[in-house]
Amino acid sequence: MRDDGPAGAAGTRVTAAFPHGASIMAQAVREHDWALTPLGPPTQWPAPLRSAVNLILSSPESMYLVWGEALTFFYNDAYTPILGPRQRRALGAPLRALWADAWDAVRGPIEAAFAGHASRFEEMPIGMNRHGSPEQTWWTFSFSPIYLDDGRVGGAFCVTNEVTDRKLAQQHLADEHERLIRLFEQAPMFMAFLTGPQHRVEFVNDGYSKLIGHRDVIGKPLAEALPDAAEQGYLQPLDEVYRSGRAYTANALAYTMQAEPDGAVERRLLDLVYQPITGSDGAISGVFIQGLDITDRLSLERAVREAEVRNRQILDSVMDYAIIATDLQGRVTSWNEGARRILGWAEADMLGQTLERTFTLEDIARKQLLVEMASALETGSGTDERWHVRSSGERFWANGSMMVLREETGAAIGFVKVLRDRTAERLAGEALLKSERRLDALVRASSHAIFSASADWSALRHRVGNGVLSDDLPANPRWQQELVHPDDRAQLAQASATAIANTASLDVEYRVNLPDQQTGWTQMRAVPLLDAHGRIIEWFGTATDITDKRQAEAQLRQLTDTLEERVRERTAELLLAEEKLRQSQKMEAVGQLTGGLAHDFNNLLTAISVGLELLQTRIAQGRYDRLERYVEMAQSSAARAAALTQRLLAFSRRQTLAPTALEVETLVRGMREIIARTLGPSIALQLRADAQAWQVLVDAPQLENALLNLCINARDAMPDGGALTIAITNAELRGSAAQQLELPEGQYVCLSVQDTGTGMSEEVMEKVFEPFFTTKPIGQGTGLGLSMIYGFTRQSGGQVRMHSEAEVGTTMSLYLPRFTGEPLPADQAAIDAPTLPTAGDSKTVLLVEDEAPIRILICEVLIDAGYRVIDVADGSTAVERLQSAEVIDLLVTDVGLTGALNGRQVADAGRLQRPALPVLFVTGYAASAAVGAGQLETGMEVLTKPFLAADLERRVGQLLASSGGGAA
Repeated sequence: MRDDGPAGAAGTRVTAAFPHGASIMAQAVREHDWALTPLGPPTQWPAPLRSAVNLILSSPESMYLVWGEALTFFYNDAYTPILGPRQRRALGAPLRALWADAWDAVRGPIEAAFAGHASRFEEMPIGMNRHGSPEQTWWTFSFSPIYLDDGRVGGAFCVTNEVTDRKLAQQHLADEHERLIRLFEQAPMFMAFLTGPQHRVEFVNDGYSKLIGHRDVIGKPLAEALPDAAEQGYLQPLDEVYRSGRAYTANALAYTMQAEPDGAVERRLLDLVYQPITGSDGAISGVFIQGLDITDRLSLERAVREAEVRNRQILDSVMDYAIIATDLQGRVTSWNEGARRILGWAEADMLGQTLERTFTLEDIARKQLLVEMASALETGSGTDERWHVRSSGERFWANGSMMVLREETGAAIGFVKVLRDRTAERLAGEALLKSERRLDALVRASSHAIFSASADWSALRHRVGNGVLSDDLPANPRWQQELVHPDDRAQLAQASATAIANTASLDVEYRVNLPDQQTGWTQMRAVPLLDAHGRIIEWFGTATDITDKRQAEAQLRQLTDTLEERVRERTAELLLAEEKLRQSQKMEAVGQLTGGLAHDFNNLLTAISVGLELLQTRIAQGRYDRLERYVEMAQSSAARAAALTQRLLAFSRRQTLAPTALEVETLVRGMREIIARTLGPSIALQLRADAQAWQVLVDAPQLENALLNLCINARDAMPDGGALTIAITNAELRGSAAQQLELPEGQYVCLSVQDTGTGMSEEVMEKVFEPFFTTKPIGQGTGLGLSMIYGFTRQSGGQVRMHSEAEVGTTMSLYLPRFTGEPLPADQAAIDAPTLPTAGDSKTVLLVEDEAPIRILICEVLIDAGYRVIDVADGSTAVERLQSAEVIDLLVTDVGLTGALNGRQVADAGRLQRPALPVLFVTGYAASAAVGAGQLETGMEVLTKPFLAADLERRVGQLLASSGGGAA
């Protein structure tokens, strides 16, 4: 390198505008004192130098140049930040001094440029000290020579870009990539990268390789690499993810893997995600698979759950112990079934609650829980033997202990308390102590001889009067020979042998030999003391001198012999008279009953028989114009007879009820119109009801009949008009109120009918519920109405009470138990009304009836209605048909069959084979025992005789419809 001197020597013209441009460094060059540099003033610079300076100063790229042998330094605005603190002295400075820290790195390229060789370097590392401390930098730069006019090289310029940040970022990315690769390989999850629509395997980690049995899959389409996965449907979701770009997630998927053709088959459960991989253009290039083999975890969780269930079952099976776990603050975390049984609270009520809830107020004030926990932490066990409190507030005596719960590190995490109810034992101990004290006092105060005897009565020891038995008293094996009269020893031996054989108490009287050669009497009473196996250990008892008593009894017998004979004779006469009176009363009652029945039924039978006779006569005469009238008369009389029998059944409380939940107010309001018409215009009707009257469970038609009957009675008691009030009130019966009504304590609905009529006398009120008793004229009442109401109400679990005053009026009150079940909708009957089968449905009915005429008539009715009928005359044959494979849709049976089986037994036997078989009981009397104590099972109904053919056909159709067509 050389210095060519000032440019003026070559005749170059220098203008005042050099260097060109308004950049910061252009201004700095103009203002710099170049006379102090080897270059001298700019007017003397050679043209190539001036051109190169203008070039770099106007360039937006980071550039600098060096000139001459001194390597005088020029740079532009873009290069300024690279200089850092040295920028203040950089312009015109020698490069070697300015960049001494980087000279070794740039020396070679600069010398090559001055030798006429251009060069370029990418990301060249250069160590420098720009900011007071060494730093590693990277640069991309090029050096070009600057030629003088004579072809020699006067300097060199450099286009440079610092790429340190980019290089560091690249290194960071490489490090991150390497770290991610390591994380990917070491991840506990299985991972794989797939590319393209064929899902070619690009990379898998160790977890994925282990899952697939270390098979060679890299570079292969997944269907080829893992045919077992393809067969199990794992490729379809991959195709969908690749097509749609939506991730796919699945949990606990089963994957059956066989790494080798002859290898073991493993079934694993996987949680996995298929995540689409998109390129910079947004297009999907592949799928990333990640997941977790949860087989072992699920097995462990299942084992833990099973262990928890077993442990809980074990804890809950310990019913005699309360086992309670708490945290370190004494709050309940576990509560077994034994704790619920002993303390009364359910686990849900106690979780999170302090255990002090089970302590007495005294123990809470003493902070007994803290004392127990501190004792458990210090000694390993805190004792607990004191009174506790149940959820009801009742106190009970318990003993137990509190122990510390620790984790694996030994740190305390809570407490477990085991508690047992010892109230009975404590009370028994107190009672025993009290009993022992009383016994001791009794023995000391007793004048009886207290004794004990060996198990076989061979030896006896005793203490007379003021003394207590003890084991150190001498036993006397010859007591019977010394004390018992010879004639009574066999009796005493027999009595003691019987007591030993039966392990029973002994109570025997025998004679004893007295010291003065006299004979006395003793009463010996003894009870056995048993061991744990029920064997007699010894006997304890008393011996009482009853000599005076025996002598007094003998004297008394002599005095009373004649008196007793007279008393026996008189007593026999009185008993005979009482028996005759009872028999007379029975016959009178039966006479009233049968007389009333005969009267009513004779009237009804007369109407039926005469009507049928006229019907027969008119048919024989060919006169058919008025036949319907006679048929109606006979049917009306039959209906009245049926109503009479129903009243008799209600009176006897043996009718079969069909109770339903109902609101009494709704029922009464529904009857208001018919009641008003029955009362007539001269009687004002008023209805009062509590705002929220309770429901009852009763037979609705029977209640309607009872209410109407009471209203009719009230009407008849007000011939000149008056007022009738029907009231519905809720009644809570407790204590004496329930006792007076002869009802269990509880809640009832009271339905009362009050009139302003003539009232009743005491004499009439005493007989008002008796059958066939009536105050109405002959022909206007049967006397069964109130008997029926009484029987129905009592059978429904309620009671009837009456209050009446002459010329004031009468109130009849029916108390019916409250029903707390779900209410029936008002339109339930309409909603649930079944669609009756039509004729020709060809359902099969098994008919059981021992009365041939009735059996034939029922058959005719059912066959005319389109049913197939199997008729039998006895229960045994019916059971055989029911146990066969024959199709039977409905059983119709009489209740009171002749033979070994009644109708209910036939139905029960049929339902063993056919559980859903509908049953219709047909009966002429109330066989409540045969149909289940007055209550029917589901799918069973009762049709009482007499009945109309239409009623039979309707009931059969309803049963078949409600049962879905039968139970073949």
